[in-house]
Amino acid sequence: MLHGINHIALPVRNLDVSDRFYRGILGLRAVGERPGMKFYTAGLHHHDLALMETGALFPVSGFSHFCLDVEDEQSLAAIYACCRAAGARILEPVDHTVMRAFYLVDPDDHIVELGVDVPQSEWGPWPNPFGRDVAYRVASQSNVTMG
Repeated sequence: MLHGINHIALPVRNLDVSDRFYRGILGLRAVGERPGMKFYTAGLHHHDLALMETGALFPVSGFSHFCLDVEDEQSLAAIYACCRAAGARILEPVDHTVMRAFYLVDPDDHIVELGVDVPQSEWGPWPNPFGRDVAYRVASQSNVTMG
């Protein structure tokens, strides 16, 4: 039986630029590297993210997005504030009913969602809780640092 997603591997054009985004802005911890690859963890597994450098001429494959799980809404607000302060390309926050989140775009145009689950007691026994999204205001945080 499946337990969950172990890690994501992404093609990137430039490892150094992507390293500054994932380690510098999002605060993931670097845990290893080999030629053309770097590995990061958020503390869940040995590595939660692997970046593979493809170079400028090789197309980066597309997909919708991946989501990084955030501990609570206060942490989500802190990460949001750090991303804004770092000048990250942020898409508007959204309340997905089952999760509150915001999206940002990494240096290779991958869309990264950062979200916190909403307890089922808040969204109830709907037959389809995924049927609506509404705007979400992330609480402002000041003097917050990541990494």
